[in-house]
Amino acid sequence: MNTHEPLVGALWWRAGQARPHNLRSTRPDWVGRIASGLPASRLPATLGSLFSLCGHAHSLCAGMAVNAALGRDDGITRATRRSLAQQTLREHLRRIALDWPRQLAAEPAADTALDAAARWLARCPAFASAAAPGETAAWFEAELLGTAPAEWLAAWEHDPATWLAHWCEHGSGRLALLLQACRLATSSTLPKVPALQLHADAGELRGFASNLLNDRAFARQPRWRGHCAETGVWTRLNEAAPQRLNSAWLRFGARLAECVRLALPDAPARCGAHWLSLGALPLAPFEAIAWVEMARGLLLHHVQLEGSGDTARVVACHVVAPTEWNFDADGAVARVLEQLPKQPADKGLRRLSALMAAYDPCVPHQQDLPMPHEAAHA
Repeated sequence: MNTHEPLVGALWWRAGQARPHNLRSTRPDWVGRIASGLPASRLPATLGSLFSLCGHAHSLCAGMAVNAALGRDDGITRATRRSLAQQTLREHLRRIALDWPRQLAAEPAADTALDAAARWLARCPAFASAAAPGETAAWFEAELLGTAPAEWLAAWEHDPATWLAHWCEHGSGRLALLLQACRLATSSTLPKVPALQLHADAGELRGFASNLLNDRAFARQPRWRGHCAETGVWTRLNEAAPQRLNSAWLRFGARLAECVRLALPDAPARCGAHWLSLGALPLAPFEAIAWVEMARGLLLHHVQLEGSGDTARVVACHVVAPTEWNFDADGAVARVLEQLPKQPADKGLRRLSALMAAYDPCVPHQQDLPMPHEAAHA
């Protein structure tokens, strides 16, 4: 293990190695230890602070799970849906403006370019506390798309690959140019892995929760219908044809398309607050599972409580985040790693960087160097 490994853990990869030995996670499972015995009312804020990336989604998911376990039927308000849409849009825009120039460009982005991107991002109405209706969509048209957001989205839905190619070739904005420049390196078809839609069926949610209770390792190596699965913006319940989005390049397009959806008003079907799925399912007295479609994919929280009302405390809490699915040792990323040379040249490293950007882990990733005894026998 690298002695400089961050406190939150890391993903360690080895190109050219066979599964399951080419990808491992050292992300610690703190949730159970931290949450056990905690007052249930404090769980949402605690998990929102623990998971600094997408903390809003963790806080929301934990709150729904606790309420469902206590038999509270609070329902999901329009304000809750709008808040999730707004926070998810902000997370997407941060990744696009600040991370993609480093991850997708052929040459490292200069500090001045990243500073300009940060200033550009700060001007987006999505980050304002009280943007006027339609202001964010208008900013998208002027600063990002070069065309009306609803028209852009309609063309994407009709034929994602053809429209994204056309938009990149004819667009002059920074994002269109960036995606055009990385197109060749990111257009390879990805290994086929089931698109995770566990939250579409109450019976499957019950079975999944049972596995979490009976297998301590299950939260770190989750399975759906006996197999690993993948999750992201391309696997939403409202996504009509996730199988079309089968390359890293198209998944970058899918993230942009989701930004457009979330920036549009709620009135069009499958836009605004109507796009992302969230909910909770009571499983037994004082037990429930909740889900939120967040920026990186599907988030699941399972809780068991004891006591009632303000005296309720956490007996057990399990969190299964998108990183656990997408960076499984038998998943799509591990399968791509098998195909790369053991010492990737610039082209291979660029493909790997783009792959990581497409699946978007919530922890850093690094090359896993051989241990001394392995190097001696190489």
